[in-house]
Formats: sequence, structure tokens, C-alpha cells
Amino acid sequence: MKNPPRIDQFVAGFSVGDATSNAVLLMRDRLRALGFSSTVYAPSAYVMPAIRSECRSLEAYDGKPHDIVLHHFGLWSDVTDFFLRVPARKVLVYHNITPADYFRGYDDTVADQLANSAGQLPRVLAACEAIWADSPFNADEIQSLSDKPVQVFALPYAPAINETEPDERTLRRLQGPVTTLLSVGRMAPNKRLEELIEAFAIYRRTYDPFSRLVFVGSDRSAPRYVTRLRLLAHEWNVPNIAFEGFVWPEALRAYYRAADLYLSASDHEGYCLPLLEAMCEEVPVIAKRTGGTPFAMNDAGVLYEHLSATELAALMARVLNDPALGNAVRASQQRRVREIMERDLTAELSALLAPLIDGAPASETPSVVRAQNPT
Repeated sequence: MKNPPRIDQFVAGFSVGDATSNAVLLMRDRLRALGFSSTVYAPSAYVMPAIRSECRSLEAYDGKPHDIVLHHFGLWSDVTDFFLRVPARKVLVYHNITPADYFRGYDDTVADQLANSAGQLPRVLAACEAIWADSPFNADEIQSLSDKPVQVFALPYAPAINETEPDERTLRRLQGPVTTLLSVGRMAPNKRLEELIEAFAIYRRTYDPFSRLVFVGSDRSAPRYVTRLRLLAHEWNVPNIAFEGFVWPEALRAYYRAADLYLSASDHEGYCLPLLEAMCEEVPVIAKRTGGTPFAMNDAGVLYEHLSATELAALMARVLNDPALGNAVRASQQRRVREIMERDLTAELSALLAPLIDGAPASETPSVVRAQNPT
């Protein structure tokens, strides 16, 4: 290729264990394998020191009109303003904006940021030559805002990125004759963690008194919501609920290793990578059928909808105690893990970029590329 463009990526934050940060690194490596110069750029103030060497300061970006920049977008920030000003050809990689109403009453400042982000999205879409979304759910959401085609590029994930050994200290702490129910992800109101607490209260009382519910994930998104969860657990007199907060990848692997069942009651997910992480760690998954979750799971695990707390508790007990169902769930998840392992991310990126590299207008490409799995 004569004079290939640089293909760089902009992110608002860059941290260890973050799904988008991991995806960005995978994409950078595949872009380099295709022969492109590719660098990750992020504001220095929002880069975790442990991975600072993997990116450069946003202010150092000096792309030219011939170059291409991918902006991973889930919330309006100064990075978006910078993205709109650079002369390079622009591609939006959309990761979903949580609806503002979930945060009203918990953190109105965050709710206003989310509402502003959604309101500004049409302006961002208009500036882009190509638009990618990491699930059909996200693609449908923004397709209504633009006459440009939106292409589906499933969130990149390679289990090999988490091949570090589980933290031994965490494993020892979690050992014991107890059934462990696990939920991973930032603790935010759209996750509906109160539904898991209520179902767990019934499960523990009715089926298994030697059980615990473990929440792993940052509690900084909505501190008032986390306080509400703690008060609910106290009010309902539900013991054995652990709020573990953010953990490093080594510790996260230990939590997955100790888990007997993974749970998600989220009402709104753009994709939900922890579902796949749990499957790769051979943990049976039960998740609410919502948003991008069915796309991520692709007929693996157990999807549910419209269940009461009592019904969800019964489902949890059955998956854990019915050998035939448990084996079927594990077999479906093993198939899904094979799909993840066999995904040709390099080929997908090459196909998505071909119209841009060849100079064809983005409108000539298919409106949807189901790059990883049909839903």
C-alpha cells in the first residue's frame, strides 16, 4: 500500500481491566498487523499509571487529513471536542450512552452529562465518514439519528488478554463450603442490582443457606445508589452480600474462579462483556434479556425476562442443582467460547476499513456488518 494512512484511536479514559481499554489495545495490535501505524491517545489525567506506556497524551496527536482516527464514544467529553476539530477522517465507534433517567435522583450531574451526550450525538455522527457500533442494539439506536449506514463491529475481546494467574490471596479468602453467586460491572442504577439482592434473599432462605452474593465493580458511578443497595440488604436482613469494589485483573480472575453462578439483572446494556468473561472461566451465566445482552451471549447461557424475585431465585436453584440443565448451559457456553476464540478480528477490521482506504464513500458499504455473531 502506497503511503498508507495512520489509523489512531481516541479514548476518554484508559485503565486496567476496562472493557473498552482492552478492546482498544486489541484493535491497535491488529491494525499494526495490517501494516498501519496506530497509536492510542487519551487525556493524561485519565490514564491509569500502570498502562501509561500503552498510549500517548491526546495533546500529542498530529494526524493529517489523509489519516483516520477512531473515537470510542460513550459519553461526551473534551476528547469528543478534540476529535471534531482534528483534520483526519473520522470514524465513530459507539459503545452506548446510558439513558439519563436511570441516574435521576442518584446523581443529577451525571444524568445531565448523559442527557447532553445523547443530545450532541447527531452532531458527532454528522462529522464522521463511517459509524461503527458494538452491537445491533447500539446500531439501531444511532441509525435513527443519521442517514449514514451504521456497521456492527462486535466489541473486541480475546480471553488471552486475561491470561494472568488468579490472585492467590483472593482465592484463599474466597475458599470454603459456600455457593458463590457473582455479578461484575460498575455499580450503576441501570444494572438493577437490587433485583439480585431480593432474589438472593429468597434463594438463600429457600434453597441454600450456605450461599453468598458477591458484587465486583467500581462503586464510583453512583455512590447514592450503592448506599441504597447496602441499606436494602440491611433492611431485608440479607447476610452474606459482599460489595468488593474495583479489583485488578488478577483478583477478578480469582472471583470468576470461585463463582458457581454468574448473574445479570441489568435493564440496559450496550453489550456487557462480563457475560463472556464468565463463560470463558466456565461459570454458568443467567442474564436478563435486554439491550445488547442477547447479541453478546448468542444463544449461550440462560436468558430470562419478566421474572419475579421468587421466579429468578427458582431459576438460579435449578441451574445450580439440575445436572441436565447445568450440562446444557455449559455446553452452550463452550460453543460460544469457541466462537470468540475463532473470531478473525484482523479480517473484520480489514473489511470495515477497506472502503475508507480505497477511497469509496462510506455510503457504498453495507448498512450492517454482523461481524461476530447474528442475533
